[in-house]
Amino acid sequence: MPSKEQLIELCQAHPVLLFLAIAILPGMGFPASPLLIAAGVAWGGGLRACSLAISASAINMTWTYFLATGIGKPLLLRLFGKRLQKWEAPQGKNLYLITAALRLTPGIPFFLQNYALGIMGIPFLPYILMSIPLSGIYMIGFVVSGGAILSGNIAQALAGMGLILLVTLLLRFIRSRSRASKLN
Repeated sequence: MPSKEQLIELCQAHPVLLFLAIAILPGMGFPASPLLIAAGVAWGGGLRACSLAISASAINMTWTYFLATGIGKPLLLRLFGKRLQKWEAPQGKNLYLITAALRLTPGIPFFLQNYALGIMGIPFLPYILMSIPLSGIYMIGFVVSGGAILSGNIAQALAGMGLILLVTLLLRFIRSRSRASKLN
C-alpha cells in the first residue's frame, strides 16, 4: 500500500487523474470526501483547487443523473431495490425544494443522492442548479481543509472544518424548523 507521501506525489504529478477520479469514482460508490481532501492537499486549498473540485463533481453529478434517468435506471433499481423505485417526483411540487431537501438530508451518500434525484424524475435544470451550490459548500470545506493540512496552516484547516460544521448545524436547524412548522 502506498504511503501518504506517495499518494500526495501521485496526485500532484498527475492532476488530471485526480480530476477524473473526482468526476468518476463517487458515481461508483467511492466516498467523495477523501478525494476532495486529496484535491486540497495536491492542488492547495485556494480558489483554483475549489473550482477544479466543484467542476469535477459537477461532471459526476451530470453523468450519474443521466445514467439514472436513462439506460441505467433498471440496473440501479435492481441494485438499490424498491427503496429508490418509490421515489417519484410529486407532480406540482417545487422541484427545487425537493432537490434541496434531498441534498441537505444528512447521511445519504453523494452517489445515492445523484441517482435518487434522477430516478425521481427531477428535471435536469432544477437538479443541477440546486446540486452544485449546495454540494459545493461542503466541497469547499473539504478542499480548504485538505490544502491547509499540506501547508500546515492550522487556522485554515480549522476554518475549512468549521465551514463543514457550520453548514451541517445550520441545515439541521432549518430542517427542525421546517418539521416544527409542518406540525403546527
